[in-house]
Amino acid sequence: MNQPLVDCEGYPRSDVDLYQVRTARHNIVCLQNDHKAVMKQVEDALHQLHARDKEKQARDMAEAHEEAVSCNLGLSEALAPPQAFAKVNSISPGSPASLAVSQGPATQICTHTVLVCKWMTRLWSLAP
Repeated sequence: MNQPLVDCEGYPRSDVDLYQVRTARHNIVCLQNDHKAVMKQVEDALHQLHARDKEKQARDMAEAHEEAVSCNLGLSEALAPPQAFAKVNSISPGSPASLAVSQGPATQICTHTVLVCKWMTRLWSLAP
């Protein structure tokens, strides 16, 4: 592509068909220009695609924020600490409860008082 078509004295080279080489070079340059134009179109399309995705993501985030704000009352209720509905004052020795407490890792946490919370019953009611 870049080699000269003339010899050191400025005469056309006799070992090369000048017309065919110049035509081939012209076609190659035209194809390179076409390729650059197509790549520019692809680049512009990618920029537009990413801009649309960014706008869509911003809209989705705004909708999610609005939904979270509208559900704020439900969240405050869910974040409130659960109230105990039962309190166990003692566990009889040899009972299944005493065996469960003495065998599990809860022995360091639970000694003789076990609180059962409403949220556990809610979870159990949701289980299939």
